[in-house]
Amino acid sequence: MNPLFPYAACLLLLLSPLVSANEDAPAKESASPKGTPVTVVKAIETSMTSATVVRGEIESPSTPHIAAKVAAEVISVRVDEGMQVQSGQLLAELDDETFSIAREIASADIQRLEVLIENQQRQLKRNKDLIDRKVTSQSALDDATTALKQSQAELISARARLKEASYQLSHTRIVSPVDGVVQQRTVSMGDYVKVGALLFQIASTDRLRARIYFPETLAASVHPGMKIELTQNGKTVTGEINRMRPMLEESNRALHALVGFNNEDNWKPGSSIVARAILAEHARAVAVPEKTLVRRPAGTVVYRVNDATVTQQIVTTGLKQGDLIEVTSGLSAGDVIVLDGAAWLTDGAAVQIQQAGDKP
Repeated sequence: MNPLFPYAACLLLLLSPLVSANEDAPAKESASPKGTPVTVVKAIETSMTSATVVRGEIESPSTPHIAAKVAAEVISVRVDEGMQVQSGQLLAELDDETFSIAREIASADIQRLEVLIENQQRQLKRNKDLIDRKVTSQSALDDATTALKQSQAELISARARLKEASYQLSHTRIVSPVDGVVQQRTVSMGDYVKVGALLFQIASTDRLRARIYFPETLAASVHPGMKIELTQNGKTVTGEINRMRPMLEESNRALHALVGFNNEDNWKPGSSIVARAILAEHARAVAVPEKTLVRRPAGTVVYRVNDATVTQQIVTTGLKQGDLIEVTSGLSAGDVIVLDGAAWLTDGAAVQIQQAGDKP
């Protein structure tokens, strides 16, 4: 007997389980399912909004520069810069003596002419009676008629002078045409102001407007009625575009749009503002996470899950909002599609669906 036989027999006994295990391994592998591990998600129906953020500034829609309409000395100033004023409130007074005298003179002329015209009308009537009886001449009647017409014309002139004097007298009291705040005062008591001299500037603050600057690339998308969210110092108000300039700004090719709003937060005219413009809004849009989309030679596709396989579905997209994107055709709300692992798939590929927390 070979002296090594016992040792060889023992070695064969030790290796036999390993050989048996290696023979069973292909069977186990063939029994395990094949497929690309993926996670899935459902297409949802939601509201989609496309927005852009631009800059702008706040303006007062009414900032009248109040000027003198008559030349006179300033005898009192009632307000100063920063003071709140109401429409019709007295701001300053001018010396009115000259205009009061002019009005009195015009009134006296009117009274005189009215008496004169009354007497001339009686005289004209007498001359007509006398000429019928051939007691007076035609020339006397003509003179009386002419005198009456001249007096009537002078009366019209006197009444016009009275209106002018009253108008000038009324403008010796400078009043605010709007509710607002005094932005500027350029006159003091004792100044002699001429017609057209600037006295005050008033800024209306109850109702403001925002001037928004849109780039040329968005000019075709901006229109009256577009919703705008205005933000300043963490506070937001909502409005819409009321008016637009028809032409772009020559210097920077910007489109100016105006948004009116109530100044409930006491914003200051002249300050800058951030505006979020709603370019488009779809109330019932089908949306999926953007990472579900894959570029293929056929176009943009998603992979719809059918049990353990997938079907390649060509889709068209619309608005984007955060990590969601609108699918305008190719999917319906509730369709199950591949989320993670979509880039490794082809049409008809087998998949293993894992939980969203697992790594595919």
